[in-house]
Amino acid sequence: MKKPIKSLFSLMVLLLLTSCVGPQTRTPTVDKQDTDIETQKQKELVIDAWLYDQRRLQTVSSKILVGGASLCRENVGAYFGINTWTKHDLTKDWREAAESKYDLGDEVQISLVAPGSPAEIAGLKAGDVLVRLNEQPVVGGKEGKKLFTENLKIAGKNGLPVDFTVRRNSAEQKIQVNPANACDFPVQLLQNSEKNAFADSKNIVVYQGMMDFMRSDEEIALVVSHELAHNSMKHIDAQKTNATIGSLVGLLIDVAAAFGGVNTSGDFSRLGANIAAGTFSIEFEQEADYVGLYFMSLAGYKIEDAANFWRRMATADPKSITMKSSHPSTPERFVAIENTVREIEDKIAAGQPLEPELKSAAALDESATAPAPTQHTPFLPQ
Repeated sequence: MKKPIKSLFSLMVLLLLTSCVGPQTRTPTVDKQDTDIETQKQKELVIDAWLYDQRRLQTVSSKILVGGASLCRENVGAYFGINTWTKHDLTKDWREAAESKYDLGDEVQISLVAPGSPAEIAGLKAGDVLVRLNEQPVVGGKEGKKLFTENLKIAGKNGLPVDFTVRRNSAEQKIQVNPANACDFPVQLLQNSEKNAFADSKNIVVYQGMMDFMRSDEEIALVVSHELAHNSMKHIDAQKTNATIGSLVGLLIDVAAAFGGVNTSGDFSRLGANIAAGTFSIEFEQEADYVGLYFMSLAGYKIEDAANFWRRMATADPKSITMKSSHPSTPERFVAIENTVREIEDKIAAGQPLEPELKSAAALDESATAPAPTQHTPFLPQ
């Protein structure tokens, strides 16, 4: 800013400050030290709330992942039921509060143990510091959580018991955990105020906004089961395949245009990929709703009121009642879920296995010649 302009700007600020009307009462003096203490307290409360929601989510997810192992086919692995963290998993602004409240540092610490999980049954507790895993030291630091997660997966690969050496109240103790067989798709909570969730073929992610919206364990189970169905039915792999096919078709047009002297800059390749990736998006959302209810039922959750979730969604987002782009409308989802509930209840009454109904062999052969279904988009339309 040039000097004359800067001087005029300063003059304007001064005139505004001296001419604007201010408060009429004498407000209390705010001490900086008191404010800093309250800031720390509020940060601790935020972390407490986040851990509470993590526990709420994992309590439900644990039952879904274990109960639905038979539907995940080859996508299963050893499940222990713990979440871990170090101070490096938090941003700098939040580390001090976590260090103060939870004694969190460089070492890998158990942040929560899912109720009813193998870890809880064995005796692991939140706050335990992980020292050794099958006699191998647990390394802390920035990569500590990641390395522990990878090593735990290797340790549980053969399904045999795993020895955890933990430090609790300054004393070390060894605890043996017998892992359960479960769907191998970890469930995570993401700090995002949007009411949504998504699957990425390896994980299930639920937004904080969705957690705040859901009123019961059954609603959490409905959302987690829906995302689990996307992963177990390989919808993301289908999208990648479709995108590749679409890109190749578009490439042929780009090449043909180039021979004609037109430079398309690969526009048709990108367009083809995007169009093909969206093929059967609605149908796959419907399948995730359908298969998801089987996951819910296998986990022991009540499904008779599952459809009402979509009535609540409709009141929160009225556009979803008539909007039908990448997702079915909420009325369609409601009716389809009601029909699925009756199907599952009939199977239970008849003592039949709780397995989704597959297409006939002829129908599957016919669909194999059509573009594969698309990947899962987020739980709700964007």
